[in-house]
Amino acid sequence: MTSTFLSFLPRPASWLALLCLACGTAAAAAPPPTPLEQLKFQRISTSAEISAYLDAIAAAVPFAKKEIVGESAQGRPIEALAFRLGDAQDGPARMTIMVIGSQHGAAEPAGGEALMVIARDLAFGDLKPLLEDADIILLPNANPDGRDLGRRANANWVNINTDFVLAAQAETRVLKQALARYAPEALLDSHESAILKRKTLARDGYLTDFNAQFEIANNPGITPDMRRFALEDLLPQLTARVSEAGLPAHRYIGEIISIKQPVTNGGLTLRNFRNTAGMSGAVSYLVETKLDSREDSFPTYRNIGVRVDRQLICIRTFLHLMHERRADVLREVALARQQGPTARIGLYAGYVVDEAHPKVNIPMRRLDTRELEDIEFRDHRKQVVADEIAMPSTLLVTEHQARIAAVLEQHHVVYEPLAEPMTVSVLASRYAAQANITERVPLLSAESRELVAPAGTLVIDTAQPNGRTAVLLLDPRSTSSVFRYPEFAKLVDATRDHFVYPVFKGVARTP
Repeated sequence: MTSTFLSFLPRPASWLALLCLACGTAAAAAPPPTPLEQLKFQRISTSAEISAYLDAIAAAVPFAKKEIVGESAQGRPIEALAFRLGDAQDGPARMTIMVIGSQHGAAEPAGGEALMVIARDLAFGDLKPLLEDADIILLPNANPDGRDLGRRANANWVNINTDFVLAAQAETRVLKQALARYAPEALLDSHESAILKRKTLARDGYLTDFNAQFEIANNPGITPDMRRFALEDLLPQLTARVSEAGLPAHRYIGEIISIKQPVTNGGLTLRNFRNTAGMSGAVSYLVETKLDSREDSFPTYRNIGVRVDRQLICIRTFLHLMHERRADVLREVALARQQGPTARIGLYAGYVVDEAHPKVNIPMRRLDTRELEDIEFRDHRKQVVADEIAMPSTLLVTEHQARIAAVLEQHHVVYEPLAEPMTVSVLASRYAAQANITERVPLLSAESRELVAPAGTLVIDTAQPNGRTAVLLLDPRSTSSVFRYPEFAKLVDATRDHFVYPVFKGVARTP
C-alpha cells in the first residue's frame, strides 16, 4: 500500500541491503542503523521500514522475536518485538516490561523511532543485561495507518487513545490483545505533545513550555495501594532521574488549550490506554515529551533527532528503574491482581479545585517573543472518588446479552450463559442515564431481592483477571461504563431495574 503522506519523499535504495549486511551471518559486525538514521533524519520511518527493521533485529539475535499481535483498520500488521533470553531462569523475581509507541501515528512518531534504538540496545548494547531478569516487549508502531496516512488518528479518523471503553477500533482491540498476551507487570505508553496549538492556545498568544511529563494509571478502579505506589514511590524517582539525565521532567499536566482554563492531571477513565493497562494490575505510565513547533526551523525533519533523544532518555530511565525496583513492582502487582472478599472499587472520579492551593503558576512561552512568562491558572488537580462499592462476586446480565457479550469479549472478560433459569439473591438497582463521562449518575433505588435469571443470562465471575474491568464497564455510575455512551445509555431505563445485577454472596441455585 502506497503512503499518501510519505510516497513523495526519497527512499534510500540501499536500506534493506544495508540491514541485511549489518545483520548477516558475519556475526553482525556493526549494530544495524535504524530507518531514521539511514534517512539522515529527513523524514519519519514508514510502517514497512519499521517492520523490516524489527525483522533485521530478530534475525540478528536468537533472543528477539517479531510477533504479529493483530492488524490495523486497513490491514497493516501491528507488531511486537519480544526480547526473551532462552537460558534465563523464570522465578519470583522475573518480570515483563512493555513499551508502546506511536499510538498517534505520524503526529507523534518519536516514541516509535526511539523504540527501534532501544531494540538495538537490547540486542547489542548496554540494555542487554536487563534481559537477565526481565522479558521486554516493544510495540513501536501501534497506529501504522495513522503513521503512513500522515495523521494522528487511525484510518477511520478515530483517536484510538480515547477508544478503550467501547474498543470499537481495530487498533484498540489489538492493544487489548497485547495486554492479554504478554501480561506485563510494568508498561510505558509513549506520546508527544505539540507546544504550538495554532487553533486553541496560540489564539491566546502562548505556547506550552515543557520537556517531559509522566502520568500514572489513575482510574479509581485501580487499587488504592497500587495508585499510591505508582504516584508516591515510583513517579518521583522516575521524574528525578529523567531530570538528572538533562531532561527536566514532572508529573503530567493536562492539555492546556486556554490560559483561562483550570489545570488538571491526566484523564481518569478507561478510555486511555495507560488506565486500561493499569486495570490489569500493571504499574502503568504515560510519558509525553515536547513536540516542537512545525513553524520553526531545525536541521532535521521537525527536530525529529532531538525529539527521539528526549524519548530515549525517558524510555531508558523507565526500563532501568523498573528493573531496579522489580521486586517491589512484582509484589505490588501481585497484590493488585488478587481478588479478596473485602475488596472495594471506586466507580466515579473527577477533578475539583484544591483548596490548599487554589491557584498555580505555570511557565508559558509567549508566541510573539518566545519569552517565558508565569501564568496563573486555577488548580483543579485534586482528585475526588465517589460511589465506592464492595466488589460483587458475580454480575448477571439478563437482557441485551449479545451486545454486552461483544463488549466483554473485546475486553477479554470471560462469561458463561445460563443454560436454564436460576433463582439468585441480587442487588436490584435503578439509575438515571447519563451520556457523558463527567457527571455523576444518580442511583435512584437499590434493594436486595430474589431474581429469577432466565436462560441465556450472562454470568460473569469477577474473580477473573479482568473482573474489576467488568464492574467498571457495566455499572452506570462508573465514569468508564459503556452506559456513558449514547448507543448504550439508551438501554438504561430509570423506571425499571437495571438489567445488570451484582451478586455479593455467590450464585446460588435454588432447589
